[in-house]
Amino acid sequence: MSNHKSGHSSGHGAHHRHSSSNRVLRTITFVLTPFLVLMIVCGALTLALYKPFYTVKPMLDIVFDAKGADSDNLLNLVDSDFSLEDRHKAERVVVDDDTKQEHTMLYPYYGDKYATLNCKNAGMNDIPVYCGTDSANLEKGAAWFNGSVYIGHKGNVVIAGHNHTYFFNLPKCEIGDIVTLETSYVKQTYIITQREVFHETDLTYIRPTEDDRLTMYTCWNNGRLGMSKYRLAIICELTEREWKDVKEKK
Repeated sequence: MSNHKSGHSSGHGAHHRHSSSNRVLRTITFVLTPFLVLMIVCGALTLALYKPFYTVKPMLDIVFDAKGADSDNLLNLVDSDFSLEDRHKAERVVVDDDTKQEHTMLYPYYGDKYATLNCKNAGMNDIPVYCGTDSANLEKGAAWFNGSVYIGHKGNVVIAGHNHTYFFNLPKCEIGDIVTLETSYVKQTYIITQREVFHETDLTYIRPTEDDRLTMYTCWNNGRLGMSKYRLAIICELTEREWKDVKEKK
């Protein structure tokens, strides 16, 4: 009888220890599981978001090859009507267009709102265009590259924008769509003729041209947002130029 009680007590103790171990294991599992899941998720995100250094520069420092007024390498590649110093001084200049008529152009200062851009078929409505492609201007709207010709001059007008903000719908532009670019002194109407994807080091599409055109471009990631070594360019041919009556201030 004594042996039976002893065996029963021994079995009960083992069962108690086993139950205690299970509770401890369940507690540890309950506590650690969220941390393990969090670590796995963080690891997966880190791997998914990892890119070489040039693609993880702060977004505000990315200005599609040009770095605004401080960037000489791109500005020096493009012929201009005036030196950069003259551009900041020239407020009102009378120019001749192809019709040999005289019209008044109001030249912007760096950082001014310069124009309004529309491509209704692509959902690009009343996009403000600022003078100069620096980070501050690209945060406020699209930006006219001040190494290209002024709006109203003959040649290639170049406008850049971020693909996650004001040029989000640029990939929706299709050949044949109408684009308008309007300043305080002229409204220019274009038709889209080309879509091109090019490497960030290829300056072909922002160089001066003999024809009147508009080139809009943004980062290109095959439809995904974010930074890339590639750019999408939408190239447009001028179809109409409507000059406005601008009164000089004395």
